[in-house]
Amino acid sequence: MKTLIIDDAPDMRTLLRVLLKRWGYEVEEADEGIDGFARIRETDIRIVVCDWMMPGMSGPDLCRAVRAADLGHYVYIILLTGKSDKADLLEGLSAGADDFLSKPVDARVLQARLRVGERILALEQRLAEQNQELLDSRNRLQHAYGQIQADLAAAARVQLQMLPTSDLAVFPFRAAWLFLPAAQVSGDGFNFFELTPELIGFYQLDVSGHGISSALLSASLSRALTPGGGGGVGSRPDFLAPDRLLTNLNRQMSDPDKETENFATVAYGTLNRRTGEGAIALAGHPLPILLRADGAIEHLSPDGLPVGMFPEAAYRAQRFRLAPGDRLILYSDGVTECRNPTGALFGDEQFEAVAAAAGSLSSKALTTLLAERLGEWQGQSHFEDDISVLVLERPLEADGAGAPETTAGAKQ
Repeated sequence: MKTLIIDDAPDMRTLLRVLLKRWGYEVEEADEGIDGFARIRETDIRIVVCDWMMPGMSGPDLCRAVRAADLGHYVYIILLTGKSDKADLLEGLSAGADDFLSKPVDARVLQARLRVGERILALEQRLAEQNQELLDSRNRLQHAYGQIQADLAAAARVQLQMLPTSDLAVFPFRAAWLFLPAAQVSGDGFNFFELTPELIGFYQLDVSGHGISSALLSASLSRALTPGGGGGVGSRPDFLAPDRLLTNLNRQMSDPDKETENFATVAYGTLNRRTGEGAIALAGHPLPILLRADGAIEHLSPDGLPVGMFPEAAYRAQRFRLAPGDRLILYSDGVTECRNPTGALFGDEQFEAVAAAAGSLSSKALTTLLAERLGEWQGQSHFEDDISVLVLERPLEADGAGAPETTAGAKQ
């Protein structure tokens, strides 16, 4: 270990040099404090044995200069002094000295003090290495976190691309929607599509849990519930029969040879764009609302367990009809289970009140109003659960006149 002796007495420097070299130290010498401080700044000196009383820069002055310098490592300083007054010792400690050795120097005591300095420097070196390891780990974590955030953002963009961008597929009906994910990616999903020239299909789903696993299952189910999506749920005729489609979907998700940690609630239905007649089947999903043109509210209530729980679960389809001016409202439980700061739920009654109050507005205005009410109710920057709403409306024009909207809804 590189050690520096600073003393203006040549005989003392000689004695200390002989002892330190005998003990295995690499020794440098300086005859006054200013030169000694320059050596400390320029070389990797780790231990300094310094006289207290020297011309120019005293031992305590050297200690203060070393402690004020940005050396990048710790220097252990032992002051040699004939002083024994407490005030002098306090001055040396306050200046930054680590230890004292009284003159005349006892070789055994000096060696013991040097070993103490080595142990302290070894601890300091280990602490510096651990700090560097922590810094490296933090940098790696920050890089990984940044990559995860970038991946999540990309996944969120892909998920948004799986949502409808216009309501052209349901023309002459109209559609509007609300999508408020609790995180960057969501377990909710919905869409609509043409099955035949007269028949449209639609679905909404809500996967249990949150985060990436729920979003991945949601994306998989969205493909399975879309004709030609590659989900392998059933043949095209199965999409015309909501109960049969959910039966096939549940059987596939409940396959004992496959590991499925999540289940999902699903609403799937069909709607005749000419007559307004439809059929819908539910798998544990919140009961859809029929909002009549006069503001009256009815509930559809086909029963069924969530998909992915029991392979033998059965589902039934319920028929309904949308007259001109009527709307079908599908929603995830994140709407009614949205909590305010006191823990109270938004609830079915308040949700239906908002829907009824917006009866004279467009479906797009209805979803906008609902988003405002939920935001006011929740009172925080993010929702605890994913929120999605899908509204299918038969316009008052009984013959279906009127141009379709190109952007009926989006993430809000």
